[in-house]
Amino acid sequence: MTAHRVLEAKGLAYRDGRKGRFVSPQLLTYDISQMVNFSADAQARNVGLQIEIIDAGPHDADAKLARELSVQVGEQLHAYTRLFKIEGHAIFIETEFVIAAQFSDLLGHDLRQSTTLFLSQHYNMCAHTGGVIIRMRGVSANEAKLLGLSENTAGLELEQVIHDAEGTAFCIGRQIWRGELDEFSARSFVNSES
Repeated sequence: MTAHRVLEAKGLAYRDGRKGRFVSPQLLTYDISQMVNFSADAQARNVGLQIEIIDAGPHDADAKLARELSVQVGEQLHAYTRLFKIEGHAIFIETEFVIAAQFSDLLGHDLRQSTTLFLSQHYNMCAHTGGVIIRMRGVSANEAKLLGLSENTAGLELEQVIHDAEGTAFCIGRQIWRGELDEFSARSFVNSES
């Protein structure tokens, strides 16, 4: 393994297509047990977060989305895909889905902000809990292009279902992160009776 690849594997450098290799930005830490939304925390910490809208529009709920959001298959959702950067470095891509009837004019607003804060302020829909699944997978050709990676490079996929105080799901987010630029953590609780 070359020295360049060792630095990339440790997250200290990254390759940006034919432009060359560069020093990586500071490793991002995301404690998924303490916060529902990374962007709200990053904006509060003023870490140079930039959000670009890649796509936004209507989306019919497939079986999985319908089950998670407790709607009928085919019900119209709003879907929007965003690219998140820190100081110009692509960190992750996120696609979020919300029920169109519940947030009818959502796509007419500026989506370059924290979704949970925006939904709380404009629709009085407050995030209370979030269920998270994390898995590793290869990035697709389109994701690789947006993230500045080679196709099939390993990325961390994070899927999050956000619930209100009554436990009703109202937003589903699917993210693919550059694996070498971030670190996830969570708290676990030990049941002393086990």
